[in-house]
Amino acid sequence: MTSDEDEKAKQVLKALDVKRKALEMEMAATLDELTAPSADGGAPMGVDTPLTDTDGYPRADIDIYRARNLRHRLAVIKTDHQALLQQVEAGLTNVSSFHRISSSEDDTDAAERQARLAPKPKPKFDAATGKWVVKNWDGSVAGVPDGEMRSFDNLTAQPITAPIGATLAENLTVSQGPAVNVAPPVQEEVLVPFAVIDGVMAGSPAQSAGLHEGDLVVTFGTAHRGNHRNLKAIAEMVPLAAGDHKEIPLTVLRRTHPDDNPEDSAGVEAGVHTTIQIKLQPCPWTGRGLLGCHIKAYTDPSDYREPSV
Repeated sequence: MTSDEDEKAKQVLKALDVKRKALEMEMAATLDELTAPSADGGAPMGVDTPLTDTDGYPRADIDIYRARNLRHRLAVIKTDHQALLQQVEAGLTNVSSFHRISSSEDDTDAAERQARLAPKPKPKFDAATGKWVVKNWDGSVAGVPDGEMRSFDNLTAQPITAPIGATLAENLTVSQGPAVNVAPPVQEEVLVPFAVIDGVMAGSPAQSAGLHEGDLVVTFGTAHRGNHRNLKAIAEMVPLAAGDHKEIPLTVLRRTHPDDNPEDSAGVEAGVHTTIQIKLQPCPWTGRGLLGCHIKAYTDPSDYREPSV
């Protein structure tokens, strides 16, 4: 593992830690709702208590549908939390193994420094070049051509030659012809969305940033219609930004007023759109996820219209 890979592994660990905090916050909020007394002071919904009364009928003092949904979500959170902890453990093992390797490399560097500082032997006369030569720290010959391929302790030995292919590659000159400067074509920017905000939850980071339901996403950080990989780029980007406490810039198109055609007025693509720049900072909150909004792919821009200037 290189230093870049180590840094990437640390970024992944930070993202996993943010996901863990988000799950734990949602778990706490779910437990609070399940264990809190009802509005009229009655018994709470409970985590695993029966949802029927003593006669076997559904309890009339609670929302049965809500209770079942919360209990199901709590079970999913616990499963996801356990899987996340296993990923964190694997990531920590990966990073620690890199540092053990780095420690071994540090030992190698220390040995090199010791060899460089060690006393050098007396110069020798090299009959092949007719010169007096000295010993490098690694045992090669200093002061003569190709000395790095010879041994100071055995000057009569033939030098180690480079592979023939490498020599040919070094000496081969390829004619490129006259350089031609070609100016890149100037393309007009076209704002084509690739995703749509399908819902925004109250009190969420998405709502605080100013996202609205129906907003068409043109860019989400570095993701756009050509590289979002079925929205996987967003899923990878969000936890990393949350781990670094960074904002993600968004470009969205928002419908300002409905179209005159009643057949198109129901679609998010209908009407006149305005381009809006938004800064969204993912972070754990009491709801699900790190954004608090639902994003789905937008794959039918046939009714798309240019935004108003």
